[in-house]
Amino acid sequence: MPLTAVAKGMVHGQGGLVKVVAERAGRVLGVHLVGPHVSEMIAESQRIVGWEAEPFDVARHIHPHPTLSEAVGESFLTLAGRGLHQRA
Repeated sequence: MPLTAVAKGMVHGQGGLVKVVAERAGRVLGVHLVGPHVSEMIAESQRIVGWEAEPFDVARHIHPHPTLSEAVGESFLTLAGRGLHQRA
């Protein structure tokens, strides 16, 4: 998901993306974060992978607006079949 798809990413206007790698209908294997200020999202992504969470687990949690972490939340909502701005 491009960071410019969320309000905070549009404000920064510098691009970037969130990419989630997961087993089909299973646990998250990795999260790629590229762009400005993504260091603020590393801790959450590490916990998701470390706890072997599934997209449905993460999609239940709030990712506030306007923040870059919205892109992380949207990525997991999409994988869980409930994307707001994109489809899996």
